Amino acid sequence: MERLQKNRIRKKHWLSFFAVYVFFLFISFNTPLTGDDWTWGTDIGKQRFINNFNDYNGRYLSNIFELILVRFDAIRYLTIAFFSTLLVILIGKITNHNGNIVSLLFSFLLITLMPVKIFAQTLGWAAGFINYVPSVALLLVYLYLNRNIYGEEAPVFSKKLWILMIPLGLSTQLIVEHVTIFAVVTAVWVIIYTYLKHKKVYLVHISYMISVLLGSIVMFTNSAYLKVLTGSDAYRTVENEATANMGLFEKIYYVYSESIYKFLFLQNSFLIIIISLLLLILILRFKTEKTSIRYVAKPLLIFVNALTMAYLLVITRSLKPNFLGQYTNDFEAILSILFVISVFGAIVLFVKDHSYKTRLIYYLAAIVFLVAPFVFITPFGPRCVFASYIFMILLSLELLAYLLQEKQVISSYVRYSLVPLVAVAVIFLAFVFSMNGITSRERLVNLQEKVAEGEQKIDLVELPFPQFHWMPSPKPKMYHTKTFKMFYDIPKETELNIIPFEKWDKKE
Repeated sequence: MERLQKNRIRKKHWLSFFAVYVFFLFISFNTPLTGDDWTWGTDIGKQRFINNFNDYNGRYLSNIFELILVRFDAIRYLTIAFFSTLLVILIGKITNHNGNIVSLLFSFLLITLMPVKIFAQTLGWAAGFINYVPSVALLLVYLYLNRNIYGEEAPVFSKKLWILMIPLGLSTQLIVEHVTIFAVVTAVWVIIYTYLKHKKVYLVHISYMISVLLGSIVMFTNSAYLKVLTGSDAYRTVENEATANMGLFEKIYYVYSESIYKFLFLQNSFLIIIISLLLLILILRFKTEKTSIRYVAKPLLIFVNALTMAYLLVITRSLKPNFLGQYTNDFEAILSILFVISVFGAIVLFVKDHSYKTRLIYYLAAIVFLVAPFVFITPFGPRCVFASYIFMILLSLELLAYLLQEKQVISSYVRYSLVPLVAVAVIFLAFVFSMNGITSRERLVNLQEKVAEGEQKIDLVELPFPQFHWMPSPKPKMYHTKTFKMFYDIPKETELNIIPFEKWDKKE
């Protein structure tokens, strides 16, 4: 009987995974090539490959993938759907300590409802996707394989698993720089933690650490990074006019308060509010007679999280932007820092299970570590916080799992509440991407017809929801308009004019 029940559960899980894959396959099919995709699809992309990506970057694996994906549509659709699904499943599996589907549902929901600006530069853009999504997914594969190190019993690994660590470690390191750096930190952390807890060093961990170190060397010995350090790179810099004369701490605060906190905190209100709510439940549920915790720590942490929720839910929506004038950025940046401190404090003080506490602190550290390099390297954009956003999801689901321990009835209520939310998210994104996909395909057909007719000035319709993609249209005086014409064989003297979607029907 128990075996039949397990088989039914396993079958349901596989059906869920298949449904997630079909959804992301639909999204990828309706995601047009945009921006850098056009460049990679031309001889410029081929030349980068011929030159071994010298003076470009050390993202060898993602660069090669991008060259393939922009040329073979079917491979692109399948690859994007695969890594998107893998990411959702891994997040759900890593945080599923109670044997229910809540973590998988929440994982899918939080991925699909990520801030639009982050979505546009990752899941809504092939070049952004192949750099920022597989890198995190591969890192999570390693975390999933090592989820047993937190138990009281010494972990057991397959005897040949160390062999798999070689391609896994090398692949993780040749995609995007900040994940490359953090993978090394993770490899060292796993070895140290496992040794301290179980007094053992495992071949699988050594194999992975050597592989990520070798991969890091391969990446960062690309000549492009020397150009960045010497200030001779035209795109990436370690200094700019605003920070040139600043000290270290002043520079860190300046970069954080001008850009980083906005993507991680202000524009990420949905996930921040969820974390704050979970923290409030954690804090209020904790009973203690210790005076310093009861009358100092608890009230302070409750105040910070309540203020955070009130600010993101009410104040930012009620008052005009920059309502504090020149001090608005400082106030919001400081509030976000206090929020992070409150998360750390709540974990340390109120999470009593050692394995949960350790994982939560690791996830919180990951959020910080993964954006830290951008204090020193520019440019910084929404896609740069994607990895941190994923670890914020892990942190929130880990907190939820801790709070739902041995509370199956509550878990059922949470599960049933999530189903309609997931349905709404699916319908919403399906509508947005079907509209964008149909419009993109129709305008390309229209463009080719006009070119064949010899027209020199051609109007193109903007996508209905362009905010879900990075640089989706070849606008005048934009560099990528040149590569758009090269990619689609449009005469370079052809003038392209972008018409807003809502005005297109009137024009016709």
